[in-house]
Amino acid sequence: MNTKRMVTRAVIAAALAMPPIWVAPRVTYAEATQIRTPVSFIMTPARCPDLQLTVEGSGESFVVINSRVDNDGVNHIQRNDLITGTASDSDGAIYVFNYHNHSTMEVPTGGFPFQITTTDHFVLNGRGKANQLQVGFVAHLTFTGPSDPPIIEVVNLRGNPMACDGF
Repeated sequence: MNTKRMVTRAVIAAALAMPPIWVAPRVTYAEATQIRTPVSFIMTPARCPDLQLTVEGSGESFVVINSRVDNDGVNHIQRNDLITGTASDSDGAIYVFNYHNHSTMEVPTGGFPFQITTTDHFVLNGRGKANQLQVGFVAHLTFTGPSDPPIIEVVNLRGNPMACDGF
């Protein structure tokens, strides 16, 4: 547990121990984290059968993670990944790409079971042979225990995202 969370909980505990002068709403704990990093990828026809040539790309990743613990101790987490940049293929054609993943999860106080819902897509646009590569999926993953494999339910699948997603 980090110091900020411990201090927040100590202040809340002290406030709750005082006689109530007014009726106050229940307090929750929340935080947001933002991370920017450079990224790169290489996709080959051997990895992604939808491609006829090798594509190399680079750009910037921007990740925002919002976390909120409610009154029952359930941790509500949302993660948004956005990666944008440019790429070129082995014939010299230039592309722009974007990748986005949105994931939500609610982790109970005991940790399990919990579910993650994720929406993921990758799009590559340009004037070369790899133009209009679009892959993505929507899935629910349920984790029943720390050593149990997740139960995966694919809600929607577009293209071959496991092989042709740059990230």
